[in-house]
Amino acid sequence: MTDTLFQPFAFANGLTPRNRVVMAPMTTWSANPDGTISEQELAYYRPAYRAWAWCSRVAPMCSPAASASPMNSRPMTTASSPALRKLAQAAKSGGAPAVLQIFHAGNKAVPSLIPKGELVSASSLAAPKGPFNDGKLASRALSHEEILAVIRDFGEATRRAIEAGFDGVELHGAHGFLIQNFLSPLFNQRTDSWGGSLESRMRFPLEVVREVRP
Repeated sequence: MTDTLFQPFAFANGLTPRNRVVMAPMTTWSANPDGTISEQELAYYRPAYRAWAWCSRVAPMCSPAASASPMNSRPMTTASSPALRKLAQAAKSGGAPAVLQIFHAGNKAVPSLIPKGELVSASSLAAPKGPFNDGKLASRALSHEEILAVIRDFGEATRRAIEAGFDGVELHGAHGFLIQNFLSPLFNQRTDSWGGSLESRMRFPLEVVREVRP
Protein backbone atom coordinates (compact mmCIF):
# COMPACT_ATOMS: atom_id res chain seq x y z
CA MET A 1 0.00 0.00 0.00
CA THR A 2 2.84 2.39 0.85
CA ASP A 3 4.43 1.78 -2.55
CA THR A 4 1.12 2.62 -4.26
CA LEU A 5 0.58 5.74 -2.14
CA PHE A 6 3.67 7.40 -3.53
CA GLN A 7 3.16 6.36 -7.15
CA PRO A 8 1.77 8.76 -9.78
CA PHE A 9 -1.54 8.13 -11.53
CA ALA A 10 -3.23 9.71 -14.50
CA PHE A 11 -6.72 11.13 -14.99
CA ALA A 12 -8.51 10.70 -18.29
CA ASN A 13 -7.71 14.32 -19.23
CA GLY A 14 -3.98 13.69 -18.83
CA LEU A 15 -3.50 15.35 -15.44
CA THR A 16 -0.94 13.23 -13.59
CA PRO A 17 -0.41 13.90 -9.86
CA ARG A 18 2.97 12.62 -8.73
CA ASN A 19 1.48 10.73 -5.77
CA ARG A 20 -1.85 9.83 -4.16
CA VAL A 21 -1.49 12.08 -1.14
CA VAL A 22 -4.31 14.62 -1.12
CA MET A 23 -4.51 17.67 1.09
CA ALA A 24 -8.12 17.86 2.23
CA PRO A 25 -10.06 21.05 1.43
CA MET A 26 -10.57 23.16 4.52
CA THR A 27 -11.85 26.56 5.52
CA THR A 28 -8.97 28.81 6.59
CA TRP A 29 -11.01 31.76 7.92
CA SER A 30 -8.31 34.07 6.63
CA ALA A 31 -9.81 35.96 3.70
CA ASN A 32 -10.02 39.74 3.69
CA PRO A 33 -13.23 41.19 5.18
CA ASP A 34 -14.55 41.94 1.67
CA GLY A 35 -14.19 38.29 0.60
CA THR A 36 -11.03 38.74 -1.45
CA ILE A 37 -8.03 36.46 -0.98
CA SER A 38 -5.55 37.70 1.60
CA GLU A 39 -1.79 37.50 1.89
CA GLN A 40 -2.35 35.29 4.92
CA GLU A 41 -4.16 32.75 2.74
CA LEU A 42 -1.40 32.81 0.15
CA ALA A 43 1.21 32.24 2.85
CA TYR A 44 -0.78 29.26 4.14
CA TYR A 45 -0.48 27.39 0.84
CA ARG A 46 3.16 28.12 0.01
CA PRO A 47 4.97 25.80 2.50
CA ALA A 48 6.50 22.83 0.72
CA TYR A 49 4.86 20.25 2.97
CA ARG A 50 1.45 21.48 1.82
CA ALA A 51 2.30 21.99 -1.83
CA TRP A 52 4.03 18.59 -1.95
CA ALA A 53 0.69 16.77 -1.98
CA TRP A 54 -2.04 17.01 -4.58
CA CYS A 55 -3.68 20.09 -3.08
CA SER A 56 -7.34 20.99 -2.78
CA ARG A 57 -8.65 24.36 -1.71
CA VAL A 58 -11.96 25.53 -0.23
CA ALA A 59 -13.50 28.67 -1.68
CA PRO A 60 -17.26 29.36 -1.59
CA MET A 61 -18.82 30.57 -4.81
CA CYS A 62 -22.09 31.66 -6.28
CA SER A 63 -24.35 34.56 -6.98
CA PRO A 64 -23.91 37.04 -5.52
CA ALA A 65 -22.71 35.51 -2.25
CA ALA A 66 -23.54 32.22 -0.59
CA SER A 67 -20.84 31.79 1.96
CA ALA A 68 -21.14 29.24 4.75
CA SER A 69 -18.88 31.16 7.11
CA PRO A 70 -17.33 34.62 7.50
CA MET A 71 -13.80 35.29 6.25
CA ASN A 72 -14.05 32.88 3.33
CA SER A 73 -12.87 33.98 -0.10
CA ARG A 74 -15.49 34.34 -2.83
CA PRO A 75 -13.98 33.86 -6.32
CA MET A 76 -17.16 34.81 -8.20
CA THR A 77 -16.29 38.48 -7.68
CA THR A 78 -14.30 40.09 -10.48
CA ALA A 79 -12.06 41.86 -7.96
CA SER A 80 -10.78 38.55 -6.61
CA SER A 81 -9.61 37.16 -9.98
CA PRO A 82 -5.98 38.43 -9.81
CA ALA A 83 -5.70 37.16 -6.24
CA LEU A 84 -7.21 33.84 -7.31
CA ARG A 85 -4.32 33.46 -9.76
CA LYS A 86 -1.91 34.13 -6.91
CA LEU A 87 -3.66 31.47 -4.85
CA ALA A 88 -3.30 28.91 -7.65
CA GLN A 89 0.38 29.77 -7.96
CA ALA A 90 0.87 29.43 -4.20
CA ALA A 91 -0.89 26.06 -4.07
CA LYS A 92 1.18 24.79 -7.01
CA SER A 93 4.49 26.27 -5.84
CA GLY A 94 5.76 22.89 -4.68
CA GLY A 95 5.03 21.24 -8.01
CA ALA A 96 1.70 19.61 -7.18
CA PRO A 97 -1.54 20.12 -9.10
CA ALA A 98 -4.16 22.27 -7.34
CA VAL A 99 -7.92 21.74 -7.30
CA LEU A 100 -10.39 24.43 -6.19
CA GLN A 101 -13.45 23.33 -4.22
CA ILE A 102 -16.58 25.31 -5.09
CA PHE A 103 -20.04 25.29 -3.57
CA HIS A 104 -23.21 27.21 -2.85
CA ALA A 105 -24.08 27.10 0.85
CA GLY A 106 -27.84 26.86 0.29
CA ASN A 107 -29.82 27.08 3.52
CA LYS A 108 -26.59 26.98 5.55
CA ALA A 109 -25.39 30.32 4.22
CA VAL A 110 -24.64 33.10 6.68
CA PRO A 111 -27.59 35.55 6.50
CA SER A 112 -25.38 38.60 7.09
CA LEU A 113 -23.27 37.73 4.03
CA ILE A 114 -26.07 37.38 1.47
CA PRO A 115 -28.34 39.98 -0.18
CA LYS A 116 -31.22 40.99 2.13
CA GLY A 117 -30.24 38.13 4.43
CA GLU A 118 -32.41 35.82 2.34
CA LEU A 119 -31.57 32.12 2.44
CA VAL A 120 -32.37 30.11 -0.69
CA SER A 121 -32.69 26.37 -1.06
CA ALA A 122 -34.61 23.68 -2.90
CA SER A 123 -37.72 24.34 -0.76
CA SER A 124 -39.10 26.81 1.75
CA LEU A 125 -38.21 25.29 5.12
CA ALA A 126 -36.71 26.37 8.41
CA ALA A 127 -32.93 26.42 8.09
CA PRO A 128 -31.03 24.08 10.42
CA LYS A 129 -29.57 25.80 13.46
CA GLY A 130 -25.81 26.22 13.22
CA PRO A 131 -22.83 28.34 14.28
CA PHE A 132 -24.00 31.30 12.18
CA ASN A 133 -27.74 30.68 12.07
CA ASP A 134 -30.16 30.69 15.01
CA GLY A 135 -32.54 28.28 13.30
CA LYS A 136 -35.35 30.84 13.17
CA LEU A 137 -34.86 31.89 9.55
CA ALA A 138 -36.59 29.96 6.77
CA SER A 139 -35.17 29.49 3.29
CA ARG A 140 -36.96 30.55 0.12
CA ALA A 141 -37.41 28.02 -2.65
CA LEU A 142 -35.46 28.90 -5.78
CA SER A 143 -37.55 29.41 -8.89
CA HIS A 144 -36.89 27.42 -12.06
CA GLU A 145 -35.13 30.44 -13.60
CA GLU A 146 -33.01 30.97 -10.50
CA ILE A 147 -31.96 27.32 -10.47
CA LEU A 148 -30.75 27.65 -14.05
CA ALA A 149 -28.85 30.81 -13.08
CA VAL A 150 -27.12 29.03 -10.18
CA ILE A 151 -26.12 26.20 -12.52
CA ARG A 152 -24.58 28.75 -14.87
CA ASP A 153 -22.78 30.31 -11.90
CA PHE A 154 -21.14 26.98 -11.11
CA GLY A 155 -19.91 26.91 -14.69
CA GLU A 156 -18.66 30.49 -14.47
CA ALA A 157 -16.81 29.80 -11.22
CA THR A 158 -15.20 26.76 -12.85
CA ARG A 159 -14.13 28.80 -15.87
CA ARG A 160 -12.55 31.42 -13.60
CA ALA A 161 -10.78 28.76 -11.56
CA ILE A 162 -9.23 27.16 -14.65
CA GLU A 163 -8.28 30.54 -16.12
CA ALA A 164 -6.64 31.41 -12.80
CA GLY A 165 -4.41 28.35 -13.14
CA PHE A 166 -6.15 25.64 -11.12
CA ASP A 167 -6.01 22.15 -12.59
CA GLY A 168 -9.62 21.31 -11.80
CA VAL A 169 -12.51 21.86 -9.44
CA GLU A 170 -14.21 19.77 -6.78
CA LEU A 171 -17.97 20.17 -6.30
CA HIS A 172 -19.04 20.16 -2.65
CA GLY A 173 -22.26 18.15 -2.46
CA ALA A 174 -22.47 17.42 1.28
CA HIS A 175 -22.87 19.11 4.68
CA GLY A 176 -26.31 20.53 3.92
CA PHE A 177 -25.17 22.88 1.16
CA LEU A 178 -27.25 23.55 -1.94
CA ILE A 179 -26.40 20.43 -3.95
CA GLN A 180 -27.25 18.30 -0.94
CA ASN A 181 -30.42 20.37 -0.37
CA PHE A 182 -31.69 19.20 -3.75
CA LEU A 183 -30.63 15.59 -3.16
CA SER A 184 -32.29 15.40 0.25
CA PRO A 185 -35.93 14.23 0.46
CA LEU A 186 -36.11 16.29 3.69
CA PHE A 187 -35.00 19.62 2.24
CA ASN A 188 -36.31 19.04 -1.27
CA GLN A 189 -40.09 18.93 -1.09
CA ARG A 190 -40.66 20.30 -4.57
CA THR A 191 -43.34 18.89 -6.83
CA ASP A 192 -41.90 20.16 -10.10
CA SER A 193 -39.19 18.61 -12.28
CA TRP A 194 -36.50 19.47 -9.70
CA GLY A 195 -38.00 17.39 -6.88
CA GLY A 196 -40.03 14.36 -5.91
CA SER A 197 -38.45 11.14 -7.16
CA LEU A 198 -34.77 10.37 -6.71
CA GLU A 199 -34.26 10.92 -10.43
CA SER A 200 -35.80 14.41 -10.18
CA ARG A 201 -33.85 15.29 -7.04
CA MET A 202 -30.69 14.22 -8.88
CA ARG A 203 -31.44 16.61 -11.73
CA PHE A 204 -29.82 19.67 -10.14
CA PRO A 205 -26.48 18.04 -9.18
CA LEU A 206 -26.26 16.31 -12.56
CA GLU A 207 -26.94 19.57 -14.39
CA VAL A 208 -24.20 21.24 -12.35
CA VAL A 209 -21.77 18.47 -13.31
CA ARG A 210 -22.70 18.87 -16.97
CA GLU A 211 -22.18 22.62 -16.73
CA VAL A 212 -18.69 22.40 -15.28
CA ARG A 213 -17.40 19.64 -17.52
CA PRO A 214 -15.10 20.87 -20.31
